[in-house]
Amino acid sequence: MKDCYRPGRPLLSALLSAALVAVVALDPLPATAQTANTPSNRVTQIPDAEDDEPELDEVRFTIGMQGSISPTYSGSDETGYALAPAARIVWRGYSISTSSVARASSEATTTRSSETGLTGPLYRTNEFAFGFGASINRGRDVGEEDVAKGLKSLPATVIGRLRMRYYFNPDFVFTATLYGDLLGRQNSLELPIGLRWRYPLRRKLLFHADIGMTFVNARGMSNNYGIGPEEQAASGLPLYEPSAGLREVASSIGLVGEPSRHWVWVARLSFVKLVGPAAASPIVKQTFQPALLVGFAYRFTLH
Repeated sequence: MKDCYRPGRPLLSALLSAALVAVVALDPLPATAQTANTPSNRVTQIPDAEDDEPELDEVRFTIGMQGSISPTYSGSDETGYALAPAARIVWRGYSISTSSVARASSEATTTRSSETGLTGPLYRTNEFAFGFGASINRGRDVGEEDVAKGLKSLPATVIGRLRMRYYFNPDFVFTATLYGDLLGRQNSLELPIGLRWRYPLRRKLLFHADIGMTFVNARGMSNNYGIGPEEQAASGLPLYEPSAGLREVASSIGLVGEPSRHWVWVARLSFVKLVGPAAASPIVKQTFQPALLVGFAYRFTLH
C-alpha cells in the first residue's frame, strides 16, 4: 500500500499493540457461556495491523494486560468482568498470539480459557488489503447455572477467517471478515461488515470510532441463542430454533495512547444491539449490550 495509506510508524506500533490487548478482551472465542464479545464483534474493535507493513524484516514482541466489563453472556442483563494477560509475535505481517482469560460472572463463578491464533496478509493494492487467520477455539463448557439459563456446551474446533479492507482514505476504511468453522464441529458461519474512522488528536494519541453489523448462519444462531430439548428440560424455557440473518448492530469509540517508545494503552466503549432472531431468543434478557475495555501493553523489536 502506498505511504499515504499507512499510519505513521509510532501510531502503527500503537495500533498493533492495542490490537493485541483488545483481541483478548473482546474476542475470547472459547468461553463458558455466550458473551456479547463474540467473533462477529471484531468489526467494532481496534483492527489488527498485521498486514500494514509486511515488508519490514523485524520481529516484534508484545505483552499486555487488560480488564473489561461486559454482560456475562450475549443477551444477559447481568454484568461481569474479565482479566486477561496476552502475548503476540509479529514478523513480516504474520503474527502468532496466545491468551489466557479469567472471567467471573456477577454470581462470582470463575472460569478460565485460552486461545492461540495465526494471522497474515494475502494480497494488497493501493486501496484493498486482504488477509487470513485461524484460531483454535477450545469450545465452551457450561456449568449448572449456565444450563439453567438455556446455554449450550460447544465442542472445540478451529475457526478460520478471511478479511477484506477497502481504504476510502487513510483514516476511513470499510472492513468485511468471513468467519467459519474449519472442522465442522460447530458449523458456524459469520460475516461482520463495518466502517472504521480514526483521527489523531495529537502526537501519539489516536481517537477511533467504528460502526458495523453481523450476519450469521442458522447453526451459528442456534449455537448461541437456540433452545433444544436438552436446554428446554434443564431451563424450562420454550423450544426455539432461530433462523439465519442479521444478529446485531454495533458501534464503538476509543482512544489509543503511546506514552513512550515501548508502552501503549487503550480504552474503548462499545455498544451492541441484538436484533432479529437473536433478540427474539428466550435466552436474551436484554438486547442492548454495552462493554468497557481498558488495557496496556509493552512492546519491543528484534532486528
